[in-house]
Amino acid sequence: MKRPRSPATPELGDLDLQVALQLLCQAGYADAPQDPAGRQAMGTQARLQLIIDRLCELSQRDALTGLTNARHFRAALEQEVDRVSRSGEIALLLLVDLDYLKAINDKFGHLAGDQALRAVAQVLEKNVRPMDTAARYGGDEFAVILPNCRPGAGRVIAERIREHVEQTPIGMPDGTTLRLTTSIGGAHILPWRKVVAEDVLEKADQELYRAKAQGRNQVSMDTLAGTPVSFDEKLQSPNRFEQDKDK
Repeated sequence: MKRPRSPATPELGDLDLQVALQLLCQAGYADAPQDPAGRQAMGTQARLQLIIDRLCELSQRDALTGLTNARHFRAALEQEVDRVSRSGEIALLLLVDLDYLKAINDKFGHLAGDQALRAVAQVLEKNVRPMDTAARYGGDEFAVILPNCRPGAGRVIAERIREHVEQTPIGMPDGTTLRLTTSIGGAHILPWRKVVAEDVLEKADQELYRAKAQGRNQVSMDTLAGTPVSFDEKLQSPNRFEQDKDK
């Protein structure tokens, strides 16, 4: 004979929701109710929606640094390239490379390397606007998408990031203080140039390579001066009338 379920035994689905909410609280989401009374007052449907929303956010974050992860960065860059072509506003992509991460890992261990990566991530978060996207793009590489970035402003922002990283020493396990440096390459996204996200990444990567070749702890940016514009590209630019008027 099948024994009836005890009234005190929670439903499996409700138990899963409670566990998920507890995990979200541990991940730092303060709006997830931590006490049983709060979870019960919220209601199952509301808890489920909260879990879905927060899991979507977590799926877009790099676990080590908390920045946007590489997959979401790619999607954001594609959206920005499309937005530039429609709005006529210039944007900028920065690739930021932490210099000598392998040497840090080899000498002090990977925990020290992780600490260095988190330090760079914190500098990026403090030096970008809410509308910008700061991401961890690879092992020692970060990326920043700067929408509506006026010519000349990009280098100022890149230099500020480089200087702030250099001025952010971190303590090592052996008691020594390590000073970090970064190499930064930048590529503009222009409304009168037909490009895809891969083109912008390749150009920024070329500038990053140039910054490293110049001795690291450098900023290298592409230039807007003398950028060739074909007749077809000019016709397709959303602000072509303003361009003609300025000539």
